[in-house]
Amino acid sequence: MICILQCKHFTARIIFMRPRMNVFITTSKKSLHLAYPAIVSLFEHNQDSEVFLYIASEDLVQEDIEAESEQASRYGHHIIICSFDEEACRKQIVSSDSEHWPVGAMSCYWMFHELLPQEVERILAIEADTVTTGSLREFYEIDLEGSYAACPDPEHKPLNHKNVMDKLQGDLLTFVGSVYDVKKIRDDFSLQDILQMDGEISKKYGQSQMELTFGVLFRGKIKYIPAPLYSIEENRHFVERFGYDYMKECEETCKLLHFSSTGDKEKPWNPTNIMPGYLYWWDYARKSPYYKKYFEEQWKIYERQKEKNAALKKNISYRNILIVTIILMLVLDIIVMGAILREWYVIPLMIALGAGAFAGAVLIRKILSVLHRES
Repeated sequence: MICILQCKHFTARIIFMRPRMNVFITTSKKSLHLAYPAIVSLFEHNQDSEVFLYIASEDLVQEDIEAESEQASRYGHHIIICSFDEEACRKQIVSSDSEHWPVGAMSCYWMFHELLPQEVERILAIEADTVTTGSLREFYEIDLEGSYAACPDPEHKPLNHKNVMDKLQGDLLTFVGSVYDVKKIRDDFSLQDILQMDGEISKKYGQSQMELTFGVLFRGKIKYIPAPLYSIEENRHFVERFGYDYMKECEETCKLLHFSSTGDKEKPWNPTNIMPGYLYWWDYARKSPYYKKYFEEQWKIYERQKEKNAALKKNISYRNILIVTIILMLVLDIIVMGAILREWYVIPLMIALGAGAFAGAVLIRKILSVLHRES
C-alpha cells in the first residue's frame, strides 16, 4: 500500500508493507465467470493483507483472467495460476456426479506437494461458490497449536455428514475457510499418503470427498473456529434445521458465506431454492463483465430441465401402459385357468385379484407422479 504525503516544500511517498495471505481456489474456463464474485469479494474485503490467490485449474491461462487480474491490481493483490494434470487426477478420483462434484475440485490433494511453490507454508482454502463479507486476516493467522488444519466447527454440519464421519472414525472438516499448515503436512505426509487415503474413502463412501479424506488423515489435529463468527453454509438443509432468523444473525457476524448445494443443486446463479445471502453474490455479479452470461446460462439450465421432465413424463406413460398390460394378462390367465379346471373359488379370487390390481395400479401411478414432481 502506498501513501503520498504532500507538504509545501516536498512530497514524500510512504510504503506500508501488508502481511501476506495465501489463498487457494479451483476453477476452469467453463466456470471462471461463476467464481468472479468469490474472487473480487475476497480482494475487496482483505485490503489489510497482500493476497496471493492460487487458482488451481486444468485449462486456464493468463489471457483468460484479464478481468480478475485487473481487480487484483486494483487492490494490490496477485493471481497465480497453478496448472494441474486433469487426466492424472481423473485416474485417481472417483466421482458419481461430475457436474455437482467436478474432478477439478479434488486438485486440493495435489495442493501441498505439487501445485503450491515451496515458499508457501500456510494456505487458506475457499471455493468458487463463496462470497467474502469481511477480513479473513484473523483466521488466516490463527495459532494452529501443532494442528494440521483449522476450520469452522461442525456445529452446522448436516447430521448425515456426522454419521458418515463417525463410521470412518475421523474428525469433521469443513473445506471452505480451512487453513492448512502446508509445511507440516509436507513433512508428515507424502502425496501418495493422501491419494491412498482417498482410495480407502472411495471404497467406503462410494466416491472421493476431500473433507472425508482430510478429516480421517488429520484426525486429532484439526482446530475448530466458531462457525457463526467465521463461515456458514447457506442451503436448504441449513434453513430447515436452523431457520431464517438464525441464518441472518450469522450473516451479521461471519466473514465468509458458502453457497453449498443439496440435491436441488441450488446456487446463486441457479436459485432453485432462494437463500438470503444470494443478494451478496448478485451484488458482485451485477458489476461483473459476465452479468449477461449468468442469465443466459440459467435459461439454458431451465430448458434442459424442461427436456428432462418431458422425457420422464413420456417414460412414466410407457410404464403405466406396461403395468396395466401385465395386470390384464394375469387376470386373463386366471380366467382361462378357471375355465379349464372348473373350480368355483377361481371367480372370487379373480375379483379380489382384479380389485388388488386396480388399487396397485393407482398406487404405483401416484408414486410415479410424486417422483416426477420432485424431479
